[in-house]
Amino acid sequence: MTLSCHLLIPARTLTLISMFGVTGLVGCQTVDNSVIEPITAKAPKPVDTGERIITFPQNDDNEYIGSWKLPELPVESLNRFDWKLVRWIDNQDVVTHIDPNGYAGGDTVPPLMLDVRPSNIVFKYDCQRYSLHHDGYHDYTYSSYGVTTTTPVSCLINNTQAASDIADYLTQLFPKYGRGRFNLKVISVPEQTPLKQSSSKPSSSLKPIPYELALNAQDKQFIFEGTPKKSQPISGLPITYELLKNYQWRLVSAVDSNGEAIIEISRPGFPVSGYFGYPIYNEEHQVGFGSDCNGVGGPYILMPDNILLIGSGAQSMMGCGPKREAAEDKIRELEQLSKSRLTLEQLSNTNVDDQSLPYYLLTQKLDTGETLIWKNTTKKIP
Repeated sequence: MTLSCHLLIPARTLTLISMFGVTGLVGCQTVDNSVIEPITAKAPKPVDTGERIITFPQNDDNEYIGSWKLPELPVESLNRFDWKLVRWIDNQDVVTHIDPNGYAGGDTVPPLMLDVRPSNIVFKYDCQRYSLHHDGYHDYTYSSYGVTTTTPVSCLINNTQAASDIADYLTQLFPKYGRGRFNLKVISVPEQTPLKQSSSKPSSSLKPIPYELALNAQDKQFIFEGTPKKSQPISGLPITYELLKNYQWRLVSAVDSNGEAIIEISRPGFPVSGYFGYPIYNEEHQVGFGSDCNGVGGPYILMPDNILLIGSGAQSMMGCGPKREAAEDKIRELEQLSKSRLTLEQLSNTNVDDQSLPYYLLTQKLDTGETLIWKNTTKKIP
C-alpha cells in the first residue's frame, strides 16, 4: 500500500500523530500498516491509588534516589531524569510502541520528551515546548488549567505540521480550567545489570537503570522511559536551600538577551526583592518576588547543578501605581514557571546594606536569555 501525503513525514512522526488521533490534519489519504503497526496487548492497569513505597537500588549513577512515596512523587526526584515517550495505551488496552528506527525518507525525528517541574510539566518535541499548568495535587490527581505552546526565536522545526498536531492534541487531552485531570505513576523498576568488565579488574559498577513513568490522562496512558540527566559543571560557590533562605535578595542588575537593561525592573525608586522560603507562606520551598506591592512567586526546587525551577502561585491584586505594577508584571513574566541557572560569588569588600553580613552576588541566567543579578541583604518580613 502506498502512502499519499502532502508532506513526506517520517514514520515515527506519523506514529506520534496517529497516537494523538489527528492524522487527517496532515493530508494523508491512507497509512501504510506495514510501517505503523500497533502491537496489541493487555496493558498494565494504572497503579492503585493506595499509598506505596518504592525503593530504588543505589549505585554511582543514582545514589540520590532513596524511597519515593506514591502516588505523590517528588518533583525534584522526577526532574533528575530525561523522560522519553516509548509507548502509549489507548482505552481498548491496545499498546502502541514507538519504533525509534522506523523512518521513512531517512529523516531523523526527535522523540517526544517530558520534563517534570513545579506547578507544570513540559512536553518537548524538537525545539517546540508545550507547558501544561496545573493547580496542585488533590485526591491522587492533578487538575490542569491549560496548555501553553512556546516557540523560541531560534527554533526552526523540521516538521511544523507534526508540532502543530501535537499542540492540538495536548489541548484536547488537557482542557482548560481544571477540567483535565491526570496523574503520574512509576510503573516499573527494572533489575540492575552489571556492566561488562575485564576479569582481571573486578568492579561493582552497574549499568544505569531506565525507569518508567506513566502519565494517566482521561482514558489513556503514556509511558515515558527515564534516564538520569547529566549534571552540568558548577561554577562559583556552592548554593543551598539554607543559604538562599537566610537572606533577602535585592535586584541590582537586569538585562535581556541582547545585554540591554530591562526597563520595568531597573527604575530607581522601585526596587525589586526576592525571598526564598517566603515568610508570608511559611513554606520552606516557596519563593517570592515583589516591588513593595502584591508580590509574585510559587514553589521552587534547586537542582544539584544549581538549576532553579520555579512554579506559580496565587497573588493579591492591589493597585499600586503604573510603574510598580509594571515591575511586578515583568518579574512575574520572567520568574513564574521559569528555569534558570544560578551562580554565586562572594566579594571581599564590605556589604554596605549590613556590615555584619557577607557580600554575595547571585547571578540568575534564565533559559529565555535574561540575566538578573541579586545582592544579599538582611531578611525582613515582607
